[in-house]
Amino acid sequence: MRKILSEKESEKKRKTNTLLLSIVMLAVLLVGTIGYGFMSSTRTPKNNDGETNSSIRNVGDRWEINYNNNLFYLDNSPEEVKNISVTSYSTLSSLAKSTLYISSDNDAVFSELYSVLGRYAKTQKACYGPCEEDLPEKNCTDNLIVWKDSAENKVSQEGKCIFIEGDLRAADAFIYKLLDFH
Repeated sequence: MRKILSEKESEKKRKTNTLLLSIVMLAVLLVGTIGYGFMSSTRTPKNNDGETNSSIRNVGDRWEINYNNNLFYLDNSPEEVKNISVTSYSTLSSLAKSTLYISSDNDAVFSELYSVLGRYAKTQKACYGPCEEDLPEKNCTDNLIVWKDSAENKVSQEGKCIFIEGDLRAADAFIYKLLDFH
């Protein structure tokens, strides 16, 4: 049987229950906020000139870049590519001024470059110099990105040619640099 409580006892019990519920709800909110902060690895570019809306976060096995409200997905994190030498003075706006050609026989590298750069410039597959494929043959007088398989990952520029050597990490390092995350 339940004990009959006076009005004062009933009010005191209600206030105690309300206080306990409030403390539990506050704890849930705090733990959720702190957990979200640790779970989402978000970065902003180091050359933030004020009004950019950019961040990077891990989404499954890919890295999502929100660059001025455009979402891109790369295979490698900024930390995985931070030691790759990227010597390029090209900017996204300079590459977007005319057709951008990409010479790569690696489909993953071509796809990664095309998925980002194709939103800003007319992008087309091409050959660096003479080739047997039915593609335009280009040289360093055109905006041209040339991927070469190599044991060493690095990115360099000669004239209008950007040479990406190595594997997909080198292409991602170039993209991070182009978007001011490197």
